[in-house]
Parts: sequence; C-alpha cells; structure tokens
Amino acid sequence: MLTIVLLTNCNNLQKKPIETDTKRNVITEKSYDSTIKQKDRENEESKRATCIFSNPDTSVSGIRIRNVVSVKNIVGKNTKLEGDSTHIFYSNDRKQVLKLTIHPGDYYSQVSVFSISYSKDPESKSRKLNFKEFTTEKGIKLGQTKQQLIEKLGKCYVTRESTNEDLELFYQIKLPNDSKTKLLERNNMPIYYASYKFRKDKLYNFEFGFEYP
Repeated sequence: MLTIVLLTNCNNLQKKPIETDTKRNVITEKSYDSTIKQKDRENEESKRATCIFSNPDTSVSGIRIRNVVSVKNIVGKNTKLEGDSTHIFYSNDRKQVLKLTIHPGDYYSQVSVFSISYSKDPESKSRKLNFKEFTTEKGIKLGQTKQQLIEKLGKCYVTRESTNEDLELFYQIKLPNDSKTKLLERNNMPIYYASYKFRKDKLYNFEFGFEYP
C-alpha cells in the first residue's frame, strides 16, 4: 500500500509542473503581444510629436477650404450651403460621393471638411457635379495606393487602423506646429486633420479639413 501511495504522489507531482508551464506560456505570450503593442503606440506618439506635416490638401475639384467664392463657382452662384450641415454631391456618373461639411456658426457655403468615397446609392437624387472623379489640389483621388499618397503628402502620418486588408493613415497639424503653412493661423482654427483609408492597398475613402473648435 505504501508503494502505491508513493507512486500516486509522484505522478501527481509530475503532472502539476506541466499545467503550470502551459499557463505560464500563455501569460508570457500575452505579455509579449501587449509589450509590442505598447511600443508601437509609443513610436506612433513619438512620430506625431517630432514629424511636422507641412504639405496639407486644402481643396477638392476647385472647391477651396473655407472659401465661399470657390463653392459658388463650382456648385452654382445661387446655391447656399447651410451651416451645421453636411451637403452631398455626386460625380457625373454617380460612382463617387463628395460631402461638404459646414461647421455651426460659419457663413453659408464656408466648407471646413471634405469627404470623398465611392457611391453606395447610385440612384440617389442628390445633385451631380460635372466631374467624373473628385481630385484634390495635390492630385489625390480614390483608387490610389499607399505609396502614391505618401509621395504626395510625405511620411508625417500615424497608423490608426491596420489589418491584413485595411489600413488608415492619419495626418494632423495642431497648434503651435504650424510654422510653415500658417494654415491654422490664417483660418483661425486649432486643428487640421486628414484621414486616408485603404483596402487591399487602394484608397477607398478619405476626409480632411478643420476640426470644429
């Protein structure tokens, strides 16, 4: 009987370290993943602090940011885009959508945010503009690759979303880091941002402009 008890205890002792090691490995893997993500976040924040974005886009298809006259020239002289609203326009084949946002308290047709994407409702009755595709002053348009975008805007971006298929690059100018463009100072705005979303390395949605102060 004594021999059986000793053998049983030995077997139990042999099993426990295996279970403990397995748990320790799981914890170690989780800690490693967490450390990598934390380092990535720190690198992104460091990049945001030291790299100054100085080549922002400020217009789409002739419509310039916070410039009422340019809106009238493209949309129509008798058209007034009301404030505290987002106004939707389609390309002439209705395959692309341009959204113009007027912040609360601004003048009629004073656009602060541009958003461009592919159409999900080609039968929409929203107004068309005489453009096949919407293009910014820097030559950015839907369908371009990440590399093409970076060549035009530079590398002062941070990555906000990254998966096997989806990627978002985010640029920002924030006071007082506006010594080169004076864009914020001229428009009396605190923050300019630009978000570019890619799927399978093709730009499918982008938005840029001034945050509401």
